[in-house]
Amino acid sequence: MAERHRSQDGRQETKAYTDPEKTPAQQGRADGGVERQVGTRDLKKRAEQDRPGVTRVRKSEEKSGS
Repeated sequence: MAERHRSQDGRQETKAYTDPEKTPAQQGRADGGVERQVGTRDLKKRAEQDRPGVTRVRKSEEKSGS
């Protein structure tokens, strides 16, 4: 692994390359019906389980489109 060298002038060069605004944690209930269904199911799963994992779109939700 490459060694890291600290800046001697006290500049934090990483801040020049990163976006200062925070990104949202998750999409939630934005947009259409499928997103609303998955978002609701995800929030419920996270409230009930310790390690909920990933919430995916079900095939029946894809087909219905609402």
